[in-house]
Amino acid sequence: MSITLPTWPQGALQPEAPFNESMKKLGAVVNAAAEATTNTPPTTTLTDVDKIWIISTSPTGAWTGRANQIALCTAAGVWEFYAPETGWLALDKNTGLIRFWNGSSWGAVPLGTAAVDRNVVTALATSGAVNIDVSTGDYFTLALAGNVTSLTFSNLPASGKAVSLLVRIKQDTTPRTVAWPASFKWAEGNTIAVSTVAGSIDVLAITTFDQGTTWQVTLAKAFA
Repeated sequence: MSITLPTWPQGALQPEAPFNESMKKLGAVVNAAAEATTNTPPTTTLTDVDKIWIISTSPTGAWTGRANQIALCTAAGVWEFYAPETGWLALDKNTGLIRFWNGSSWGAVPLGTAAVDRNVVTALATSGAVNIDVSTGDYFTLALAGNVTSLTFSNLPASGKAVSLLVRIKQDTTPRTVAWPASFKWAEGNTIAVSTVAGSIDVLAITTFDQGTTWQVTLAKAFA
């Protein structure tokens, strides 16, 4: 893991400035236990000083323009930002995932043994624009409470790696619809809609070999 730190020339009048900057960066990176990975800056108090967050891909507010960076709280509502370098690791305390910067995105692996921990099930938003964060795992639930107007994907792995996901879809008491992305490619070109019977359960299986440009899709319907 590389860490690029500020340096200071011999005889500098204020060597404490780059030194203090280096120490803050070391503290943020070496003791990297992020509170969460998110787009939204949290409301911070003095108790949050020296805590870090991993900024996701579409940040808002004070984090706008800082996608994928590490945000260090230095005072209540005050932030310093560090662009990650390849190999940086951080524990996401919110999800229990180890996140790593691969040079282009934050990947993630679960803690513990694969047989015990890797098959984490993540609940998705229940209507509207639904995003599937691939870094959280391979298994998702979608309990429909309204029509899903779009499905998007974030934190896909680097080129050359495939992803397969399963999504358990439960229909509402009122029939809801799911709008499939144009990237979904169905067997023989036959698009399948979700079941409309109240409480019915479908399982969506999708695989991409090209970072989400296209997904091969099947939908198993109406499990008892």
